[in-house]
Amino acid sequence: MELVIFFIRELVKDVNTAPSYSLLFDETTIVGVRKQLDLHIRYWSESKQCVVTRYWKSIMLGHATADIISRHILDSLKSDGIDLCKLLQLGRDNPNVNKAVETMIDKELRSEREQKTGCAPSNGLVSIGPCPLHVIHNAFKHSFTRNESSARREDYLSVAESIGDSIGRFMKRFVITRWIEVGPVIERVIDQWSILKEYFLVYLPKIDKNIINNDRWQRIKNYLDQQQTFVRFQFVLYVYRHIFSKTLTWLQQDEPLVHMLFEECSNLFRNVLISFIKDDLIMNKTVKQLFSITLDSQANQKPDSKLETDETTRNELKEMSTNDKATFFKDARLIYLTIAVSIHQ
Repeated sequence: MELVIFFIRELVKDVNTAPSYSLLFDETTIVGVRKQLDLHIRYWSESKQCVVTRYWKSIMLGHATADIISRHILDSLKSDGIDLCKLLQLGRDNPNVNKAVETMIDKELRSEREQKTGCAPSNGLVSIGPCPLHVIHNAFKHSFTRNESSARREDYLSVAESIGDSIGRFMKRFVITRWIEVGPVIERVIDQWSILKEYFLVYLPKIDKNIINNDRWQRIKNYLDQQQTFVRFQFVLYVYRHIFSKTLTWLQQDEPLVHMLFEECSNLFRNVLISFIKDDLIMNKTVKQLFSITLDSQANQKPDSKLETDETTRNELKEMSTNDKATFFKDARLIYLTIAVSIHQ
């Protein structure tokens, strides 16, 4: 315990020499359905002569409301002797409860600064919005789940072996907080496509006659029977690789990025528009000018032949009916449009 007190004291001493600091907080459900509030501080360290991010402490919570979280944060700052008035910005996730936490702490910060200076401050916390990873991820949300039963996993491998030269690999689960893994998840689905079809459409009905009455199996069967399902997976993988992968990786660097965030997100927005908006509306335009484009106007969108996708998807489309092709391009436009609107907002 004495070591904990020593390290916290050294951290506080270093933080208080900085002109300002950012507080990063995140609450996570742990064993026993309890909430753990983790706190980190980012600041200019005089001793290190660079910007550092340091773990501060973890607080165990019960029912984590915005009021409880903000009160614990403020009490911790006060008890450890960290100057609230130097708080520059909060780093947080996107949930609404965290927006409320930011509002409450901003109110307390303004009040504290007013008491110190004797006049109402014109500025409170510097707000850069929620975690940009969440914003980008929510513009590109895709899920895929599969039963984790060990018996089913053995059956799946048996089917893979019976097919011949295919290698059976279990599906990767897409966890909502692991944004960067959506690409590998889809890659695995595409890689195992023939085995998936054999397993669900041939093997399962053979060993269980009643499964054809199961609603979940019926839904899976319908997706696997449709050629456009595979084509959509190919397209989503293309979008991930060519638009999102680089940005998501860049945003997960462990270093200050806020000074580059606008430019990076602007480039992301521009890349999305290039995928489905006519080139003459985008070339040599500022971000502000791009925001003025009416994105849902067909007159501003590229024809199907110019819509951005990869060669693999184009080749698969050749085997589809005219109606299915039209449906695919309509859906592709909607995907690009939804992503662009989400990033813009």
